[in-house]
Amino acid sequence: MPRTNKAVKTGERHSWRDGAGMDGTGDIAASKHAVARARGRTVLIAVNVRFAARAGKIVPPPVDTSPPAAGPDHLSVRAENVLKELAAEIAGDSPPKGRWIPPDGLLRKLTFKHLKTARNCGPQTVDEIVAWARMRGVTIQKPFYAGKSLAAMWHDLIAKCSSGEFTKAEIAEALERSMRRKNTQIPLALQGILLQILNSSG
Repeated sequence: MPRTNKAVKTGERHSWRDGAGMDGTGDIAASKHAVARARGRTVLIAVNVRFAARAGKIVPPPVDTSPPAAGPDHLSVRAENVLKELAAEIAGDSPPKGRWIPPDGLLRKLTFKHLKTARNCGPQTVDEIVAWARMRGVTIQKPFYAGKSLAAMWHDLIAKCSSGEFTKAEIAEALERSMRRKNTQIPLALQGILLQILNSSG
């Protein structure tokens, strides 16, 4: 009886191996079966694709639901929100929810001061809006002397006036800034240049 049981067990092991196609190398045989199944699925997918193409069925491409990137037609969400608030403040408009392209009329009404004092509008957002408006043909002029002291401002303005490369907007900005700072000392050289401008204008 013990020999019979052993023989039966041995036969069962051989029978299981033969049935699985392993021949003592279980891992290799299992991998072969996995490759065969994978190849079968690949063939089936290819057949389905060819059948769909012959039947005139076109599989639509996946829909891109990501928001459009900032560029010539789209600003960042933060910049859009800033301009929406300014549109309501400056022009009394009510921009729609979601993506929105600010009209050129609003851009022409904007000043750099509007952007600097707007809520949630940091330096990076200001630069983005200024650059985007420039691409649409609208120039939002930055201050000529931002970040400079009064002495440096006067020095630059006198140099420009002496070479004839000044604008009235630069002079007006310098005088306005000087008044805000309650400055009572304007360089004599600039006073002489202002006098010449006034006399030449008639």
